[in-house]
Amino acid sequence: MGFADDIMQEFLAAHPDAAKGRWSQQELNQKLNAFMQNCNRKPVAAFDGLSSQQMHLLLNDPFGQVSIIRRLLAPADAVINQSPFFCLIEILYGILSKGPIKLTSKGNFPLSVCNELYERKLLVQDDIEKGYTKKISEDNVAFIRALKACILISPDVKKRGNALSFTQSGRKWSSQGRDVRFWQLFDIYSTRFNWGYLDHADSQVGHFGWAYSLYLLHRYGAQEREAGFYASKVMQAFPHLQEPMPSPRLSGFTLEPERIYKWRFVEQFAYWFGLIELRLDPQDALFDSQLLLQKSPVFGQLFQFDAPESSGK
Repeated sequence: MGFADDIMQEFLAAHPDAAKGRWSQQELNQKLNAFMQNCNRKPVAAFDGLSSQQMHLLLNDPFGQVSIIRRLLAPADAVINQSPFFCLIEILYGILSKGPIKLTSKGNFPLSVCNELYERKLLVQDDIEKGYTKKISEDNVAFIRALKACILISPDVKKRGNALSFTQSGRKWSSQGRDVRFWQLFDIYSTRFNWGYLDHADSQVGHFGWAYSLYLLHRYGAQEREAGFYASKVMQAFPHLQEPMPSPRLSGFTLEPERIYKWRFVEQFAYWFGLIELRLDPQDALFDSQLLLQKSPVFGQLFQFDAPESSGK
């Protein structure tokens, strides 16, 4: 029996007169519509207490007027300064303000730009910090690839003749308030940038339901927890994300969805935007390390929720 059949059986159990043909088609439609609306408002255990209606909005219109999440449209500079990815975009735009950036023959940022971005140490990579990777280049640094992708998605930067330069709107970028610029970047990254671009795994894990993950951070993020705690809740809500997938780099190997969730949502979104504090607990061996996180002090200065208050579960 399918989902629609289950709903109809519940409806008939609640309204036995419907099965006896005592209602007109109009009355039946009205009762069924009211029943469906009531079902959509009921908390769903798999959605961590959210209703189907609330989840639908988180997936399709997360900052809409009737969604449970609202962003604070004018965060202070002190709050925005805690977002390393945004601060790196500002640095990159500062470089562009001095003139076009000539790309390499491969179409990448020149090494001088990559070094200028990396040497600020706003974001770092473990393999570079430990000396496993020597060359700081666009190919080797995930956040530099993401920065370039985001500016090209934006209306501010154009690529012409293997060089990047400002468009007309880009030349006006600095005249906008930082709060406006921050949320523009947030929208580009969360809704238009393909998170799979950085790892090439053929999966929606991490990106799908990102606003639901923010809701989970709101509820549980006051306490430091392992990243797998959030991944398991997301998999429970969206079972279609649970299947392992072939590794894009190692033939014959698979990637667990939890690992992809940690890369995409935890490390390359929530951390890059300053929404969480992150700590690696080494345990006994490198591959047993736990990625521990909690929401950052600025999280509540960027978002408000109509959902249940933070839980100590």
